[in-house]
Amino acid sequence: MTLFIQRANRRDNLALHAKLDELLRVNNAARSELTQLDEQEPEMIVRHRNEEVRRTRA
Repeated sequence: MTLFIQRANRRDNLALHAKLDELLRVNNAARSELTQLDEQEPEMIVRHRNEEVRRTRA
């Protein structure tokens, strides 16, 4: 059962990344530094997301 859940999670993760890659590819305003965000620590990713939300509300 664990293997089934891990495969499903991996499939979902890969699909999500493929979708995001497509959005980054077609959007000229996308920032290339975001492509390496998944290499950061989770706390840094949360901080980045919070800053982006704050900027869009301002």
